[in-house]
Amino acid sequence: MATAEATSGRSASARLTALLVIAGMVAAWAVYVGFFRSGARPSTAAIDGLPWAPDGHRRAPDFRIRTLEGREITLSDFRGKVLIVDFWATWCPPCREEIPLLVELKNAHGDRGLEILGLTIEDPEHDAQQVQRFVREFGVNYTIGFAPDGMFEAFVGPGEHPIPQTFLFDREGRLREHLVGYDPLTDARRLRRTIARLLQE
Repeated sequence: MATAEATSGRSASARLTALLVIAGMVAAWAVYVGFFRSGARPSTAAIDGLPWAPDGHRRAPDFRIRTLEGREITLSDFRGKVLIVDFWATWCPPCREEIPLLVELKNAHGDRGLEILGLTIEDPEHDAQQVQRFVREFGVNYTIGFAPDGMFEAFVGPGEHPIPQTFLFDREGRLREHLVGYDPLTDARRLRRTIARLLQE
């Protein structure tokens, strides 16, 4: 009898452990979806709260950026163009969802003055080959660079922040849209609408 009770107790304990593990996995997935995929949608007030926006001009700080091909560029090189600056990484699932949209937008509007600058937060010394493979796999048709030290933090502030973070600037270099995370149900429509308006200005 004692043996049967002990066996029953161990079985109940194992079932409880399994349920706790499953509950933990579900909770972790919910956090992932909520934090990385859908993301909060910043209002104008959130844009005003960015580290470089309080002066009212909403022009991003300029940085010298190394491209995947080894060239050096700056954000000011794109003045006169409608510019998307997208912070991303090859290991980021929502970034992988967003990039086909950026490829599509470049194909559709590149000849009308849209430029896209994808800035990976990965290490240019150790991750360049991985980024090159990713670019080939996804058919990326816009400029890819490595975000220099401090650039991501200068854009979004100190602390932990999700990616992708997508910034849309008008031809004068003023910030007009800011997306945190990527929601395929709403962000594609939002970017297309804003880009169409800016290209007509």
